[in-house]
Amino acid sequence: MKKIEQILIALAIIGIIILIPKTFTGKVTLEDKYSYTKAICDENNYCEDYVIECSGSSLARLTPTGFALQQEENWKDTRENENFCD
Repeated sequence: MKKIEQILIALAIIGIIILIPKTFTGKVTLEDKYSYTKAICDENNYCEDYVIECSGSSLARLTPTGFALQQEENWKDTRENENFCD
């Protein structure tokens, strides 16, 4: 009998978790807010990694991660200059 009660309690807990509305995450899961990292390089081939946070198509925040790399003198950045938040 005790095992049946434990199974029923476990099933009830799982059922409650499944049925709870997913709105408790607040604005974290809004589709128009996202972030990613990208290396931004200057004319001296010094590249620094940034966290780019977007809100829709607008740049919300640009934060350096602290990681950087000095590329060789003959290195060419083949990436196209693009907007951070499209």
